[in-house]
Amino acid sequence: MTSLDVLVVGAGPIGVETAIALAAEGRSVAVVDSGPVGATIARTFPPHTRWFSSPERLEMRGHRIHTATQEKLTGEEYLAYLRGVVDICHVDVRTYARVIAIAGAQGDFQVTTRTPAGREDVLTARHLVLATGGTDRPRTLGIPGEDLPHVHHYLGDPHRFFGRRVLVVGGRNSAAESALRLTRIGADVALSYRGPEVARSIKFWLRPEIDALLAEGVITGYLPSELAAISPQEVDLADGRVVPVDDVLLQIGFEQDPEIFRMAGVALRDEPGRPPSVDPATMQTNVPGVFVVGTATAGTQDRFGIYVENCHQHADRVAAHLAGRPAPAPVPDRPLPEA
Repeated sequence: MTSLDVLVVGAGPIGVETAIALAAEGRSVAVVDSGPVGATIARTFPPHTRWFSSPERLEMRGHRIHTATQEKLTGEEYLAYLRGVVDICHVDVRTYARVIAIAGAQGDFQVTTRTPAGREDVLTARHLVLATGGTDRPRTLGIPGEDLPHVHHYLGDPHRFFGRRVLVVGGRNSAAESALRLTRIGADVALSYRGPEVARSIKFWLRPEIDALLAEGVITGYLPSELAAISPQEVDLADGRVVPVDDVLLQIGFEQDPEIFRMAGVALRDEPGRPPSVDPATMQTNVPGVFVVGTATAGTQDRFGIYVENCHQHADRVAAHLAGRPAPAPVPDRPLPEA
């Protein structure tokens, strides 16, 4: 049994950064994650996808990000950076260790983890920091056929769709980028979205391209439209139109799994997205000794407002509270948040 001052659940950027900040003050800290380091990035970013945020907004604890192109990072580049920070700062990260139970109280939490092979471990900690993000599972439409094997939620490598008829569903960044990339590898692409046009908020470099290809008919647009049912060879739209398909790519967003909060006894606020109840000055929840940091603080975000770039200060708030220092002054967002 391992005994710690702080156990961080979630090995994404803010979980790792919080562990570094606390370890720098002499605390024994470990990080556990149900997947690899940076699991959300590894799972949701298709190959060579660039961040919306610029490199300096993603940097952690003064460790600079250098790229060969001096441009926005790809997901692969940021994962390499994250691995490097974990190594340089000697962060104790235990990957593929899913939390299955939380017991005890402040000063003596017992957290049980389980590996994919079934091995269980119990870690004890005086404090818990939950940095589990808000994109645990894909959103669903709740329509017949959604569980068929040719229905996907992640683009992955676009190459696998070469020569196939693909209906992309959604109208924000992921859907627009997927539609563009699929078109360029030789797929026959259609786009369904509930609005009359793709969202105005998508990445500024994607908007003119997706608009042009829709206008030219290179990408077949079904805007507005909603799906009614999916069958092996076609998709029925609610307005009666039928779209022939080989694959359906649902790019309609993700939602947070609140199970970790339930296990820890953390209350959820009665508002859209059901975010956890957190004191913004300290990041502590209604459960003494349990903190939530990073994008997990926002619950399921419909229109994203909490990102890596504006969560770095969460680590300092937790560190200050545990050290008995006054809460640090909030760091204001830049006038034009990139994300």
